[in-house]
Amino acid sequence: MKSYFFISIFLLASIFSNSQNIEMDFVIQKGKVIYDFSFAELAIRYLESGDSSYLNKIANLPATEHLLNHAIAYKNNISHNSGLDLVISLLTPIDDKRKVLDAFKSNLHYAKTKIAEIDLPQKTCLKYLPEDFKYSSNLFFTFGYDLGVVFGNNASLNLAHPHYVEHQNEIKYYSIHELHHAGFVTIKNNAMPSLDINKYKEMTDLIAYFTHLEGMGTYVPYSLRKKERAMEIDKDYIAIQDAGLMQSYESAFFEIYFHFKNNPSKILTDEDWDKLSVLSDEKRLWYRVGAKMAQTIDDKLGRKKLVKLISEPSVNFINTYLLLKKE
Repeated sequence: MKSYFFISIFLLASIFSNSQNIEMDFVIQKGKVIYDFSFAELAIRYLESGDSSYLNKIANLPATEHLLNHAIAYKNNISHNSGLDLVISLLTPIDDKRKVLDAFKSNLHYAKTKIAEIDLPQKTCLKYLPEDFKYSSNLFFTFGYDLGVVFGNNASLNLAHPHYVEHQNEIKYYSIHELHHAGFVTIKNNAMPSLDINKYKEMTDLIAYFTHLEGMGTYVPYSLRKKERAMEIDKDYIAIQDAGLMQSYESAFFEIYFHFKNNPSKILTDEDWDKLSVLSDEKRLWYRVGAKMAQTIDDKLGRKKLVKLISEPSVNFINTYLLLKKE
């Protein structure tokens, strides 16, 4: 009886140990940044085998909780009744998703060897964050959800996105973009604007926050892109180099911004929400104009000032730029 008991305990311990080793294979930790590949690895296993039990495993991952929280907060047009619903929506129909499987696997290998193992995102981002800042974040690598998103102090990258399928090197720059977001939000005490607002003042604050967030995220990889001659691949950076185009984008941005800022007590209408959508449509105003603001502040006032603004209300970021424009 005792012999059977100890054999059972040994087998359970062995299984648990193997399970732990498999999980460790799914992450690369550098300091307190965890590059988490669990979602991507299990997605591959599901797509290769068709075994639906993997969907349940993926549904219970921290990466899925991160995506679900983002989907709920920002009302994405994707199923978010539960983690499982979200995962099913991202990984089915299976035959369709299998079309990018080879490229996805290649992108996963690239993300591990060219990004996580050398800790490129964290090393780059820390140059644009306070000197005493310490990360405590996950960068999740996923399948099917947006280009990349941040929620709280964690961020994610969708290795199956067409942009990365076509241009693998872009994963490098957007991993920097998204991890900087995680640091930015951490400095903001994990506070992100809600879409449940009804006044112009709240809309002004929302626009300022996302212009600051996305502008910094777009600007941080700028030097590396320029050094590696990768400015002509992504449309944001093609636009940023076009002075005439950027002037028109800036005019469009401030027309919208002051529409709300100059009337703080007014109540939002459906037409006002349409104005907000212009900032993230194909012109991507708060990415491109925000990056121009960040670059201008960095060039004229220095990195310390640019970084210090992260901990301040984001309207200060825009106000600082406007003051520089008057000089």
